[in-house]
Order: sequence, then C-alpha cells, then structure tokens
Amino acid sequence: MVETITPVVHGGRKKKYWTSVALHALGTTLAAATFGLVLGGIGALLRAPWGRIGAVVVAVVATMYAVREALGLRIPLPERHKQVPQWWRDFFSPPVSSFLYGAGLGIGFFTFLQFGTYVAVAGAAFLSGDPIIGVLICLPFGLTRGLTVVLTARATEPEDAGGLVDILDGWGSTRWPRLVNALALGCVAAAALWTL
Repeated sequence: MVETITPVVHGGRKKKYWTSVALHALGTTLAAATFGLVLGGIGALLRAPWGRIGAVVVAVVATMYAVREALGLRIPLPERHKQVPQWWRDFFSPPVSSFLYGAGLGIGFFTFLQFGTYVAVAGAAFLSGDPIIGVLICLPFGLTRGLTVVLTARATEPEDAGGLVDILDGWGSTRWPRLVNALALGCVAAAALWTL
C-alpha cells in the first residue's frame, strides 16, 4: 500500500505527492476519530464508565498487553489479517486511493496490528462513555499511522518504497518498539488505576 503513495507514483511531482500524503493522513485521522466517537458513544449508551469496574478493565487490558510486549507472550490481537484492498489503486486515482487507504487503516482493527497498545486505547475510549474523549483518545493513532507515509518522500525508484517497508517491518520486530509500547501500556494502566 505505501508503495502507491510515493513521489515515483506521482511522476516525481512533489505537489501531487504531498496532496496524496495529506489525503492519506486525513483519511486515517478521520477514520480513527470517527471510530473513537462511535466507541465513546456506544459506551455512553451502555452507561459507561461504570466507576471502578471500567477503570479496572482498562488497567487489566493495558497490563495484559504490556506483558505481551515486554515478554513476548502470545496474547492475540483483535485484528484482521489483511491489508486494504489493492484494487483501489487500480480503480481510483492516486489521491482518492490514498484517502481510501487512509480510511481503511485508520480504524486499526481492519488491518494488521503489531502491538496491543491500540487495543487498550480503544477500550479506554469505549469505557470513557464520552464520544469526545473517544475522539481525543483515538485520533492520535490515526494521525500517526497516516503520517508514516512521509518516510517515502525520498523514494526515487519503486523499489525504494518496498525496501522501506521491509526496513520498517524489520525494525518493528526488534525489541525497542515492543519496549516503548510496553511502557506506554504501563502508563495507560497507571492512569486507569489513578482514577480509582
């Protein structure tokens, strides 16, 4: 997917490339924010945050995934083991497919997730019982996920972007991202327990 949002695809035209980057980031951000809004709204309909129980659930989920990341335990992620549809890039123009790819990635659970951090964050959005808090909690995930395509800005050949994907996948499998995510999850668990 990231190979379709490179300067090469846009014939080296910087303006078209940056337009596609902006549309991709907009798609991921809007999808994540909408997902947070829906999660918080459903939580509100179910009368969340449920006091101590809601805080304990967030703390338990965050701790469970922190242990997963720190120790490499096999705790499953609620994800779809597929990427966004490739036919979009053949059927739609690069700007439209960039936006659609962003929208597909922004929810998070419809594609690959490598870490459990977003699971805890989405749970916190739901258990907040507040649609605005849900938006504020989920939006950074979408924005960050969308802006990763900026790493392809210097790709001058189609193979450059593919190589970048391989590098990022390799780096994502190292210990450091797992430890950073474990630390972030520890902070989520601590924040949830602080509200008790």
